[in-house]
Amino acid sequence: MAFRIGVAVVALIGLVCLGVAGAGYVLVRSPIDVPGSTVVRHDDFSFALDGPIVVARPGRQETKTIQVTLRVENDAKRVSYEWLPTTAYLVDEDGRRYETDVSGSTAATSIPAGQSARVKVSFAVPYASTGLRLAFWDTVMMGDVFDGLRYARLRLQLNG
Repeated sequence: MAFRIGVAVVALIGLVCLGVAGAGYVLVRSPIDVPGSTVVRHDDFSFALDGPIVVARPGRQETKTIQVTLRVENDAKRVSYEWLPTTAYLVDEDGRRYETDVSGSTAATSIPAGQSARVKVSFAVPYASTGLRLAFWDTVMMGDVFDGLRYARLRLQLNG
């Protein structure tokens, strides 16, 4: 009898853990679309649009180039932030993801503690793409865990 109760308790705990993990997964995976003026906070670092969004259609190609300027703030007291242009990416209204065109973007940049930098990030996307949103993914830091990975779910709405 005690064995059956033990098995039932273990099974119940397992189901609860699966439910919590499933809810956590949905929370982490659910995007939050916000205005382009929103500052995206990633632990001690933040990203904000800092200038006009440039849209160019070179020649008669089927793609357009989207270039954004970002202000990256490092509010840490001692740690440098290593900005990589691949931290930013675009998502269209159908959920397709477009990676950074590294050749048209600011190279990797080390931002010392307490300082900021302006960086340019370029993307080549299909000309007909609409509903573009700018998102970020880097690493997961302790502050991000306590924040429900909010920075990774925020997507800045672009009008380009």
